[in-house]
Amino acid sequence: MTTTFATVDAATAAFALHSTADDATAAADTQDHLLVLIEEDLTGLTMAQGTALFAATAAPLGIAAVKRFPDRATAARRIWANLAALSAGQDGTPATAATPEVPPAPEAAPAPAEAARAPRRSRGINLAPKAEAKPCRAGTKQALLVDFLSRPGGASMAELREALTPWKVVTIKSGLSWDMNHQKGYGIRTTFEDGYHRWLATDYAGQGTFHADSHPEDASDKAALLAQNLANGYDPEELFHVYHLVLPAGMDAPQPHTPRAGAKAEVSA
Repeated sequence: MTTTFATVDAATAAFALHSTADDATAAADTQDHLLVLIEEDLTGLTMAQGTALFAATAAPLGIAAVKRFPDRATAARRIWANLAALSAGQDGTPATAATPEVPPAPEAAPAPAEAARAPRRSRGINLAPKAEAKPCRAGTKQALLVDFLSRPGGASMAELREALTPWKVVTIKSGLSWDMNHQKGYGIRTTFEDGYHRWLATDYAGQGTFHADSHPEDASDKAALLAQNLANGYDPEELFHVYHLVLPAGMDAPQPHTPRAGAKAEVSA
């Protein structure tokens, strides 16, 4: 049985296949892409995004593109089948190509050689706050987003995925742009941190190629842990999107959450 680990840029229909789930997760967080480990991860795509991604995954397999799908579930199933076939490869070994290759047009004149360009890094999500912010109801996913994003160190996608289970990456991004900005009036700012400094700033266990299960206070212990990770393949240039809440002008803290329905009755009882 072939195992598929993929990441998808829904905006451009580009995709990448990875050797392990950890590699795919790190790439998704670093590049701000959709992580695809199961078929259901694709159901959050819009119909237009699903059609475009199917065409991109079908081309290397010689499968004809489609104009539209009857529903998102069908699109997800067809795309997942393509990704699984590409992962298996023609000889039964996992494919490692990061993106599908587009065959050159026949008899096309060779283009002049160009210097290789460095891949453009995603700017993340950066949205200005509205004139005022509205409170969230306590205990909701919106309230959790406010709590995590307003921390001094903000929140990475990996941290948000753990806190907002079972939300997928595409749902969380929608929560940042639609719920936080459009509905509640908060702004969003994205910064970039490597795994080691993210570990220093928060209480999480590790991220990407940096691994840790403790937070020693002594500087020499921290240095030893960093040296151990470097020896084990930690890449300091691997950066992660970290999201922060931006308050409207005149505010110095987020709006307090409103009590859940029935909370007063519980207190009076």
